[in-house]
Amino acid sequence: MTDMLSKHGAARVVIRPRADRTMWDGLRDIWLNRDIAWTLALREIQIRYKQSVIGIAWAVLQPLITTIIFSVIFGFLAKIPADGIPYPVFVLSGLLFWQYFSKVVVEASGALVKNEGIITKVFFPRIILPLVPTISAGVDLCISLVILLALMLIYGVVPTPYVVLLPLLLIFGGLLGYAIGLMLSPLNAIYRDIGIALPFFVQIGMYVTPVIYPVSFVPEKYQWVFILNPVATLLDTARAVLLGTPFPSLAALGIVVLWAGIIFNFGFRIFRKLEPTIVDRI
Repeated sequence: MTDMLSKHGAARVVIRPRADRTMWDGLRDIWLNRDIAWTLALREIQIRYKQSVIGIAWAVLQPLITTIIFSVIFGFLAKIPADGIPYPVFVLSGLLFWQYFSKVVVEASGALVKNEGIITKVFFPRIILPLVPTISAGVDLCISLVILLALMLIYGVVPTPYVVLLPLLLIFGGLLGYAIGLMLSPLNAIYRDIGIALPFFVQIGMYVTPVIYPVSFVPEKYQWVFILNPVATLLDTARAVLLGTPFPSLAALGIVVLWAGIIFNFGFRIFRKLEPTIVDRI
């Protein structure tokens, strides 16, 4: 809506987002402004590694060092099984998926606060801001996947024919993270406690998702809990198409799709409701 306020002969134009926008309008905005999202993602990558000595190599070192530590503690000392897969390969495959998803969630949730200087000066569809981390974190993920493939080669693990589905699963995981970020980003702009608490809950989430252990490691009577966790099912499916571990049930996959639809719809509604007041309250 546009209001024309005239004072002392000067006109001021106030631009506010329409309150009656549908979810399909939001998707249309994302598509029409995809170039802005790519530009912001490129800027994010450049800023992240601008003054770093080893630069984008951190995208490789972080999961690699974590894999070594987890392999010693959980694979060598705790003897946690890995569905017949060498433990370093098993845990790295889970880490890469989880780190991508969690990075998207955390950064998407803080996207409005981080870009306060832009959204208070320039009007554009703010719905694309939480989408930017799915692209920038995706670049780190692609680089890290090279290390996973090298580790699979070292241990003689051959990808399954279904590996062609892996990109779709990774994209789906990123979009699920975006949907959560879409829901939390306007809330975080108003209540900063969310941005403080979220990394803590994400860290806990890794241990209730089969990143460092297979679902088969959990007693069968408790395995139903993982069906309610869409990230657990996506991660398990990604492992299955890549490494040949057991596939989740069709019911679990159906629940993932259902969860994704609910989260995105709910997230869009919250974003649409709070977007008109974000600039004034951020």
